[in-house]
Amino acid sequence: MRWLSLGILVASGVLLVAFWGDVPDRWITHWGPHGPDGWATKSFSAALAPLIIGLFTWLAFEVTAIWMAQRESKAELPPQMISVQVAVVRATGFAVSLLIAGITLALPFVHPRSPLPIVVTALVDLGLIVGGAMLWAARRTRRLRAAGAAIPEGYEGVFYRNPRDSRLWVPKVAGIGWTINFAHRFAWPMMIVLMGLPLAVVVLVGALAR
Repeated sequence: MRWLSLGILVASGVLLVAFWGDVPDRWITHWGPHGPDGWATKSFSAALAPLIIGLFTWLAFEVTAIWMAQRESKAELPPQMISVQVAVVRATGFAVSLLIAGITLALPFVHPRSPLPIVVTALVDLGLIVGGAMLWAARRTRRLRAAGAAIPEGYEGVFYRNPRDSRLWVPKVAGIGWTINFAHRFAWPMMIVLMGLPLAVVVLVGALAR
């Protein structure tokens, strides 16, 4: 999965160079509340900028996956479970790489009239790939537990759900930080707050910029 993600980014760059003659002199790169408000002029630096971001993003996911894999001996999870979580991280990196590669080609060649197609594509891409990876991780965890793997109670793939645990926040057994106990009654309200705050900031900044 790691090299497939990198390969998609490289392939989109190769396609961009191969069809450079079809790239217009100017294309939209940003939309505001009243329509397009950002454009790029034809240059390799402007056309390849999304790929540079994509490469750094891929590297961040890959470093995270390698770091998690190297902590097997220190984690409370068995090696098979660590491998499951590493696979989810790489699947997420693949989804992001695929999205960035698509945007790199779509902006100069397809000329979307609004950000809606990009937003819909992003939701479908992340939903199918990341959602599918999480479902696979949950099923794999259940099979490992049924086979006798010493997986702590409540940990299902990349989520924690334990009705007998009164804590809302619990420490991750792989990685750094904390995760939410999705069996807690305040779990989803907390998720709404965590997801809603960044959106509220974006809306506020957009409103103030008018």
